[in-house]
Amino acid sequence: MATSTTSTNSANLHLYYEKKLLSTLEPRLVLQPLGRKQRLPKGNGKDVKWLRYSAIAGSTSTLTEGTPPAEIAFSTSNVTASIAQYGQYAKVSDLLSDTAIDPVMDNLSERFGVAAAKTIEQLCVAELANNCSNQNVNNRANFAAIQAGDVLSHKELIEAMIRQKADYIGPHESGDYVAVLHPRAEYDLLVDTNEGSFLDIHKSVDNKPLLNGEIGRMYGMRFLVSDKMLTSAGSGAGGIDVHQSFVIGEEAFGVVELNSDAMKMIVKRHGSAGANDPLDQFATVGYKINGFAVKYLDASSKRVIAINSASGI
Repeated sequence: MATSTTSTNSANLHLYYEKKLLSTLEPRLVLQPLGRKQRLPKGNGKDVKWLRYSAIAGSTSTLTEGTPPAEIAFSTSNVTASIAQYGQYAKVSDLLSDTAIDPVMDNLSERFGVAAAKTIEQLCVAELANNCSNQNVNNRANFAAIQAGDVLSHKELIEAMIRQKADYIGPHESGDYVAVLHPRAEYDLLVDTNEGSFLDIHKSVDNKPLLNGEIGRMYGMRFLVSDKMLTSAGSGAGGIDVHQSFVIGEEAFGVVELNSDAMKMIVKRHGSAGANDPLDQFATVGYKINGFAVKYLDASSKRVIAINSASGI
């Protein structure tokens, strides 16, 4: 009987690289899962539109019995995003593959999974940072006025949340307002020992994280950390670095993926390039984000507030 081998079933081997992609991609994505998901089916162009209705105020006018009130007007607007492709790859020579002590293709697959996650997270951070409302710690006038002691505290986070509530912006779709912290801002929050601080409240609270990257909850807020949050190097008073964290409310931003195969690991083995590789001398490994977009859904609103701060670390 014929024996099935890896040579006769080589088409199946790529699944291992797909697992490598997913295992390194998912733990690093913090912001993308918070966006409103929108899939763009193939064959439907590059643009996606969201429809937004204008706000309708309440009315305290009494009704006249038997008489209908005057009608009110409302308006709608579109928010549009266009998908784009992203990707990277590397060539691996046959000699390197045959002589390297470590499994080059396996390790590259893992590294490219991390790179893909960084790409998506950075795209989300950039879109929110360019459109959000800003709040400087201790009410400093601008980045240049932020001083070394202006570190993130629970009071600043509460202020941002209350500003959103005052603008009738409800909690994120997860059920709470969501704070996505810069890692250095996370440090400042966790070491704050003042009454009512994160450390004080969590002394006897057992929080079970539900969102990816969640470190805890308080005051109706969930706290996550992303290593792709922005740092403005040397922009503060005396040349200190200024770090940015987000407080996110409802319907803040959307993310678009093309069909169901928006991201994939692509491995071309030695000998697969035909006449372009006549001596079977190289393989390639890389990732492609086939179609992705992220869009702030309500321009000039406080649906995302960026808190700009110094850090004690």
